[in-house]
Amino acid sequence: MDVTDKLVINGSGSSKGGRFHTVEINGSGTVSGDVECTSLLFNGSGKTDGNVKTQTLTISGSGKISGSAEAESIRINGTGVIKGDVKTERLNVAGFSSFGGGVKADDIFISGKVGIEGDCETETFRSEGKCKIGGLLNADEVSMKLAAGESHVKEIGCRHLKVMSRKSVLTRFKLMPAPVLTAELIEGDIIDLADTNAQTVRGKTVRIGAGCIIETVEYSGDFTCDPSASVNKVVKI
Repeated sequence: MDVTDKLVINGSGSSKGGRFHTVEINGSGTVSGDVECTSLLFNGSGKTDGNVKTQTLTISGSGKISGSAEAESIRINGTGVIKGDVKTERLNVAGFSSFGGGVKADDIFISGKVGIEGDCETETFRSEGKCKIGGLLNADEVSMKLAAGESHVKEIGCRHLKVMSRKSVLTRFKLMPAPVLTAELIEGDIIDLADTNAQTVRGKTVRIGAGCIIETVEYSGDFTCDPSASVNKVVKI
């Protein structure tokens, strides 16, 4: 397959997929088929109908990828939709993103809003926004600063988890919903929670902070609980 230096789509144009050095979609353009390139940039409201393989993927406007995406780094500043699986070293979401499959990465940082239908596997997961993960979040280090409203992860498996919340003046006066993390199962070596609702929390060292509602805590080392938290059952294992 021939390699074209650069593909630029302005306006509502369209192009076939292929191999390129760079791809830039500035309008509502469409690329039909798979794309392989060194960089893919969405500035408008473009879309690709196939799979994407690139070194850098940047969505500054609104971008939709109907297939899977593989990149060294992915940055979403606008609205990004990737229907398939995502594989990357670094994922940074400052806007809104929706992933229809699973996500595998080395480092994930969220300051916007993210929805992941499948599992999420990464070394480090840092969130200062809102996230919803339909499967398992499997990571070494997880740090979550909860924004207003609900973040939901079906299951969390990690070495170290710290959940904090950022309660603004609007939250205190009930003008915005309170921040909360909901989960079915949280499992790790060191677990430090605040404003978390979970069915089961299992770990070596477990700290249940203010605002938590936990059905069952299972721990093998140390356990502490804030007086304002609600824990129905505590089991030393």
